[in-house]
Amino acid sequence: MKDAPMIYVKQSYNLDPAAPSTRDRVVDIANKYVLPANERLGARLVGAFFAHEEWYNQIIHLTEFDDFAAYQTYREAAASDGDANEGVAQLTNLAPEQRIEILEPLGPVAPQRLHQAIADSSEKAVGVYTFAILDVTPAKIEQFTALLGNAAAALPIVAALRDVSGNPYRVTDLWARDTGTPGYVPNDDQQESFFGPLRQVAPREKMMRLHVMPYSPLR
Repeated sequence: MKDAPMIYVKQSYNLDPAAPSTRDRVVDIANKYVLPANERLGARLVGAFFAHEEWYNQIIHLTEFDDFAAYQTYREAAASDGDANEGVAQLTNLAPEQRIEILEPLGPVAPQRLHQAIADSSEKAVGVYTFAILDVTPAKIEQFTALLGNAAAALPIVAALRDVSGNPYRVTDLWARDTGTPGYVPNDDQQESFFGPLRQVAPREKMMRLHVMPYSPLR
């Protein structure tokens, strides 16, 4: 029997008010309630970031579970855990608008690569990561997976995650670097060699610049 894939829960919090002082309060809540509850209940926070692309100072948590059954077990246990409930209540007070997405790894980039990135960043912090969120043409998901497999080893992509619910043809790549937003330059051979094949299978892409929170395992 094939092993069940790991599950990643991506939680996005739109702060209200979206001020640095509110973001500081999130740090306090995470350290006091969220992280202790996670450790007891088997949830592994792998990344905590803030970004400005959707909403200013949006907080994003990426949490890992062994499989979907482990996530269900966590949810049941969290319902009666004091720290978990207090963390949820206080985060909801700061961010009434939230979004939860459930993701799973896309074959070529194994979870072990993300685990190694956490270890590496504890020695040398990256500081700024990037989400590359790609809309893959439905008929070309296998071609995209093959393209990712050929390219991933040479690129700082530490996770490739596919929606479990929602859009099954959306893939979120996590880059361990700030990809930046360079100004206009004409297309050249180097750009074409990368984007030409990619855009044939994933014509649309959204980039999110991710600054690490102080309690993030990915540093």
